Amino acid sequence: MKKTVSFVNPNFQQGPKEFNAYYLPYSVGVIWSYVSQFEEIFSKYQLGEFIWRRDLLSDSVKVLEKSSIIGFSTYVWNKNYNYNLAKKIKENNPETLIVFGGPEPPIEKKDFFQKFPFIDVMIKQEGEISFKKILEKDNRNDLFTIPGLLINDNGNTVDTGKSLRISNLDQIPSPYLNGTFDSLMAKYPEITWNATLETNRGCPYQCTFCDWGSLTYNKVKKFNLERVFAELDWIGKNSCDFVSITDANFGIFPDRDNLIADKLISVQKKYDNPKAYTIAWAKNQKKEVVDIVHKLIYEGGAKIGLNLSVQSLDDHTLEVIKRQNLEMNKIESVFEMCEDNNIPLYTELILGLPGETLESWKNNFYKLYKMNNHTGITVYQAQLLENAEMNLTQKEPYKIKGQMVYDYLVGAYNADELQEGIEIVTETKDLTKENMLEAQIFSWLQNTFHINGITNYISRFLYIYNNVEYDFFYNRLYNFIKKDEWLMSEIERIKTFYNKWMATGKITHPKIQGIEIHGWNLIHSSIINLHNCKKVDHVFNIIDEFISKTFKFLNPALQKELVLFQKNFFIDYYKANTYPKTIEFNYDFLGYILNNSKLDKKCSVFYDFPEDKNMSLQRFSEQIFFARRRNFGKAWIKKVK
Repeated sequence: MKKTVSFVNPNFQQGPKEFNAYYLPYSVGVIWSYVSQFEEIFSKYQLGEFIWRRDLLSDSVKVLEKSSIIGFSTYVWNKNYNYNLAKKIKENNPETLIVFGGPEPPIEKKDFFQKFPFIDVMIKQEGEISFKKILEKDNRNDLFTIPGLLINDNGNTVDTGKSLRISNLDQIPSPYLNGTFDSLMAKYPEITWNATLETNRGCPYQCTFCDWGSLTYNKVKKFNLERVFAELDWIGKNSCDFVSITDANFGIFPDRDNLIADKLISVQKKYDNPKAYTIAWAKNQKKEVVDIVHKLIYEGGAKIGLNLSVQSLDDHTLEVIKRQNLEMNKIESVFEMCEDNNIPLYTELILGLPGETLESWKNNFYKLYKMNNHTGITVYQAQLLENAEMNLTQKEPYKIKGQMVYDYLVGAYNADELQEGIEIVTETKDLTKENMLEAQIFSWLQNTFHINGITNYISRFLYIYNNVEYDFFYNRLYNFIKKDEWLMSEIERIKTFYNKWMATGKITHPKIQGIEIHGWNLIHSSIINLHNCKKVDHVFNIIDEFISKTFKFLNPALQKELVLFQKNFFIDYYKANTYPKTIEFNYDFLGYILNNSKLDKKCSVFYDFPEDKNMSLQRFSEQIFFARRRNFGKAWIKKVK
C-alpha cells in the first residue's frame, strides 16, 4: 500500500475580497512534480492533499491526518500558520514525518530543534533533490547521509552539509502541464486562481538585506523556452486571472525575455487571461529592458511600469549592503527613455539600511529628482529577514534594532489569531529612532507633494529657471505648510501613527473613506484624505501663496500659469470627469522642463486621465496605493502640435 505525501503552502487571499482569488501552491507543486516522475518514488507514494489557504488549524489537521509525510513551504506570509499546524499534527500523530523548507525558518540557529521540536527535517536550500532522497529512505536513521539537511536528533541539530542543486532545470516537470493541480482546481471551481511563472532560477547578486541571493546566489539557470510558452498557454487557457513572474531579474536575458513578453501578449489576446501580472525587472537595466516594458504596455495593453530598484544612492550604504547600482549617468538615461516613451517609472528606496544617515536618506530623493525620476518613487521599510546577511552578521556591528509588525505584508487579511509578522528596522547606529521618525515624515512630505503630483513640476521648473535646489524648495515648503491648520493636523497624524507602529507593531488607524490604513500605506494616506476631505483646492491655494512669498522673482502671470499647469496634472477625484482636456498656455512649461526649449511661447497641453472616470471615491482611494506603479492619480500629458 502506498504512503501518502501531502504539502502545506498556504497564502492569503489576494486582491479585493470579492475576487475570491488565491495562488496555486506552486512551490510544493514543483517538488511533487519532480519526485513523482521517478518510478522508485511513484511506486511507494501517492499525492495526498494541498493546504493552499489559511483554513482553521483543526480543519487542516483533519485533512492531513492520513499523511505519512508532510512537506511545508515556509515564507514570511505563512510561517506562524505552518509552525502551529505542524505542532498540532505532531501532537495528533507523532509518527508523521514533518519536513520543512523555504527561506523563512532560521537555519543558522544552533538551537533550531529546541525551538521547533515538532519538525523532523529542515531542507536548507533547493528542495527537489533533497526531498526525493528523503522519500527514498525507508529508515529515518538513513536521513543523516543526505546532504543539505538539518535533522532533529532528539532535540539536537545535525547539519549534513551543503545541499545539491539541480544543474538542469528541465529535469523538473511542470506542475501545470502534468496535471498536478487539476484535481485541486476541479474541487474548488469558485476560486479565481493566481499562477506563478518561473522562467529562470537564481540571483547573481548578494544584497545583504535579501535572503534570495543567500539561497540561490550562483549562476542563473533557465527553464526551457518551450516549457515556459506551454505554461503561459496553460495559464491563459485555465482562466488564471493573475500571474506572478518570479524571476529575480526579468530582462537579464533580453533576447529570450523579449520572446516571453511576445508570448504573454499573445496568450492574453487569445484567452483574455491573465488580466494582470507582476514582474521583478533586471537590476542593471538598459535600452533592451525599456523596449520590453514599452511592448507590454503599448502592444499588450499592460498597466505596468518599469521598476529600477536602487534601494539607496549613497555610496557608503551600497558598499555595506554589497550592492552595486548602475552608474548615475546610465540611471539617468533609463529615466529619460521612460519619460520620452511615456512609460510609468518607479524606483524603490529602502529606509533603515545600515550605513544610511538622515542626510543621505534625504539626498536619495534629491539625486533621483536630478536624474529625472519624479513620480514613481516607492519607500519600503528595511526588514530583518531571518536568513539574510543583514540579520545574521550585520545586526550587531551596525546596532540594528527592530520591531515585529503585523500589518506590513498582508494588511486586512491578517487579522486572525495566527497573525504573520515581519521585523522592520526601527533604528541603526547611523539612524537613531528620532531620526528614523524624521526620515519617515520627510518621505511622507516627498510622497504627498512631489511624487503624487502637487508640486513636482513647480519644483522642477524652479530648479531649471533659477537654480532653486530641491532641498531648499522642500525645506521651505515643509515649514510653510505647518502654518496651515489642516496640513499641520495631517503631519501630527502621520507622526503619531508612525510612532505607534514602531513601538507596538500595529497602527490601528481609523479607516479613511473605507480604506484600511496600515504600515505599508500610511505614507499615501494624506493623498487619500485630500480627496476625502475635499481639500485639493485648499492645498493648491496654499502652494500658490507659498510660491508668491518665497520666490518673488517670478512674475505673477507666469506663476499663475505654472500653478494651473501643475494643478491639472494632479487628478482631483471630483473633477475627474473633466478629462481629457486641452489647455492653452502662454508659456511652454513642458518643453522647457523636459527639453530645455524656449519658455516664452504659446503652447497647448493635452491632459488625459485614462481610467474609469465614474469609479467610486473608495475605489479611487484604493487605486492611489494599489495602482501607484502606473502613476494613478496623475494625468498623462503631452503637447498638442
